Amino acid sequence: MNFKYGDEASFFKILTNDSDDYLLLPPAFAEKYLEKDNNKRGTVILKNKSAVEWSVKYFKIKDKYYFMDGWVKFMRDNRLQICDLLVFSLLSPPPNSIFQVVVYAPNGCFKHPICSSDLPFKVTKEQRSRNKSLELVKSFKSDKPFYSVTMKLSYLRAWGLYVPITFLRRYLLSNDEISVNCVLEVSDGRKWGPIICTDYKTCGRLSGPNWKKFREDNQLGLGDVCVLELMNEMEKVLKVTIFGSC
Repeated sequence: MNFKYGDEASFFKILTNDSDDYLLLPPAFAEKYLEKDNNKRGTVILKNKSAVEWSVKYFKIKDKYYFMDGWVKFMRDNRLQICDLLVFSLLSPPPNSIFQVVVYAPNGCFKHPICSSDLPFKVTKEQRSRNKSLELVKSFKSDKPFYSVTMKLSYLRAWGLYVPITFLRRYLLSNDEISVNCVLEVSDGRKWGPIICTDYKTCGRLSGPNWKKFREDNQLGLGDVCVLELMNEMEKVLKVTIFGSC
């Protein structure tokens, strides 16, 4: 593939929500410049005019592409806000994709990029608490199949809860199924269900009104870590152990 860099390999996005932990990419651009050998995920470098760099992972979910892991840090470090206009210019192709990102404020003026000296280095109380939760998860043991997931904003909203595709296909789905009804329970015996779990090819997702009720009843918040343990494979019952972030 012959790549053309800069203005010819670029796109813009207007930030419509400054609290989402993902950015939807133009499908035509992603298919042309990011998807290689049918690879639906990868890592890119976002670089501002001051040459400060951030590593961000992108994923293709169904027919849509997203910047996800690392996007929140990029957004916070650059103090992005709603209605900012971001111009992404591809400087080098996969597998070492680098984008230069230029930001314009809602008033149309160029936003001066931050320098490396502007970035915070102090570990916050929230980060220390989150690290403690992750350490507790690492010590979790069970004879039953389980996986862990850290709560992101998208999991607390319409997207639903992430399920590793290998876990989903091995323990929850049968034959050619693409979705299955599950039940979530906690240590005191309370249960929520049915909660639909769907195969989206690159990952699974628990979603629907009963997932919303589960997260509200258990007051799940950003940074909480959940361990989902398969208690009954026949009835698809998953026990959820929650490690709070604070």
